[in-house]
Amino acid sequence: MTPFRKTITSLIIARGKKIELKRFSKAPVYIGGCGRSGTTLLLSILSSHKEIFACPKELNLFFDAEVSGENVTLPMIYRLYRTFITKKIKPTAKRYCEKSPANVQRIEAIDKYHKGKFKLIHIIRDGRDVTLSKHPTKVDQHWVEPKRWVRDVKLGQKFKDHPAVLTIHYEALVSEYEKTIRDICLFLDIHLSEEILHWHKYTTVRKNRALYSPIKELNSASIGNYKRPEHKERLKEFMQNAEAVELLKKLGYEE
Repeated sequence: MTPFRKTITSLIIARGKKIELKRFSKAPVYIGGCGRSGTTLLLSILSSHKEIFACPKELNLFFDAEVSGENVTLPMIYRLYRTFITKKIKPTAKRYCEKSPANVQRIEAIDKYHKGKFKLIHIIRDGRDVTLSKHPTKVDQHWVEPKRWVRDVKLGQKFKDHPAVLTIHYEALVSEYEKTIRDICLFLDIHLSEEILHWHKYTTVRKNRALYSPIKELNSASIGNYKRPEHKERLKEFMQNAEAVELLKKLGYEE
């Protein structure tokens, strides 16, 4: 990093910290999970709540976290503070929410960095549906391979009993929305507002490369796509992964 960039980065961090101290009084919220599991959808939903400022882009703050004992250094923390400076924060916001799928891989670092004062929602989706998605820029490749789904879900499951971690399932979010969002609000200690019940009208996150279609009310059409005949070969490939099949059973997904 050049001296000029170091100076600019230091200024961004200093100003961003002031905004953080002034605007946010509650513990931050993180969203994590294997890619294509609904992390962006969940961010869009939470952004509709008056108390939550949703960072519109993935910041991957903890991807390169440097952990030494109980100390954690975040080389990319300036991304968070830059977001505070450049994006409009609703006056009613009391906490920020950052979504990066890789957060599920770094829960221990997140815990240490915030000294336990954080909230993280791990969203899990049926791996057979997860691995169907094609990459947005590499159209001849799939976005997620079975082994990645297994790895990410298992890393998140290690912390399923952590008091600051809530595990939800994508399928429940879209098919039992009110019940699931009620559980989420209870976990985050926020009221079940009219805005979050009708999130698609109030969301501040409407554009993201992970959102394949415009914001609209939830439906269960995206569940069980792996059963379609055109996905027969991809499903066969997934089911040949013994770890993936075992994990499906452990998570309670039908065979």
